[in-house]
Amino acid sequence: MNIIYHFRVRGTGAEGVHVAGIVNGFRSLGHNVRLVSPTKTDPTRQSSEIGNDVRAQTTWYSSFLHKLADSLPQPFFELMETAYNFFAIPKLWLAIKKQKIDFIYERYAFYNLSGALIASIMNIPLVVEVNELSGHKRIRGQYFVRMAQVIERYIFQRATVIITVSDFLKQEITKQTVSENRIVTMPNGVPKKWMENQPTNEEIIGMRERYGLGGKKVICFIGGLVYWHNFDLLLDVLHSVQKDFPDTVLLLVGEGPLNDYIQRKAESLGIKKESLLFVGSVPHHRVPLYISLADVTVIPETNSFRSPIKMFEYMALGKPVVAPRMPAIETVIEDRKDGVLFTPGDNASFRSALLELLNAPSLARSVGESAREKISLNFTWEMNAMKIMNMLSPETRH
Repeated sequence: MNIIYHFRVRGTGAEGVHVAGIVNGFRSLGHNVRLVSPTKTDPTRQSSEIGNDVRAQTTWYSSFLHKLADSLPQPFFELMETAYNFFAIPKLWLAIKKQKIDFIYERYAFYNLSGALIASIMNIPLVVEVNELSGHKRIRGQYFVRMAQVIERYIFQRATVIITVSDFLKQEITKQTVSENRIVTMPNGVPKKWMENQPTNEEIIGMRERYGLGGKKVICFIGGLVYWHNFDLLLDVLHSVQKDFPDTVLLLVGEGPLNDYIQRKAESLGIKKESLLFVGSVPHHRVPLYISLADVTVIPETNSFRSPIKMFEYMALGKPVVAPRMPAIETVIEDRKDGVLFTPGDNASFRSALLELLNAPSLARSVGESAREKISLNFTWEMNAMKIMNMLSPETRH
């Protein structure tokens, strides 16, 4: 089949991992996928072992758009998002005219009605993947909420299939008079090759020696160093945990604006400098090696509808996850079987969950093994791609 994957997001970071996961999943099934986006970013290259430096692949044009988007006041930024339709509609039209397209797969973005409009005009099935909804709390906020909701309703009512990453999103979309049988919850996943090619003991030992982690407990966090991950809570709990395990190290894989703040906060708490290991951003194909250094992995905070990719990546490497008890988390993790959950935002609950695993290596090992088995059986991008194909009608798939 010939598929267009249409996305307006930057295609880097967790967004890029998600885009690459689905695209590579379709391709693994033998389908042809053409990417359509404003900046021509190709996340499948950025997630591979070659061409994995995102910055090296960023063109002047995409850099300009990113800087413009970051600097614009919110109302003007949203008008810029809306204006994208004038470029996307002819781009999608030409792509479909050049090659017979069986369906459009679109990552939902606010004000982006181009995919729904073209799919409707050209009578092509549309699969819409939804990761957030207008009117709900989001990082950047939203100004033209009513306009966004009108466009959102138009898109959802014309979609052949709607995929949500959490039941919360599914329930909210159902309220928009969208038939529930067209909506399916599909949490995120990992590449199948992550399950097949785990880091060797020699590699792990070598990395622990390189970073001086011998004999130390390692708590691992993967992700951007940004405020919504609640590093205040994480550092408070680390400080408390070190009363029982003084040599505990917090391994931070990622970069972001809070790098200096995290160091100042740690210093104010009396956390030793050597207790924080910043490794910066690493190529995605090397992330498994860093996760493998951990005794315990953490998600300090998430919201009601996110399906954190890091959760699946931690579990795929057989590492016990400590995460807040939130709906999208509980969809995947069974408490104390393949992860340990804590009360969101609660210092004592978070500390207790960490100590439970650090005090009992056999429990941590058992939880990690159960987590890896669950991911291998249920949560790979290839499985998600197959589920998507199966949801489309037989007529669409032929």
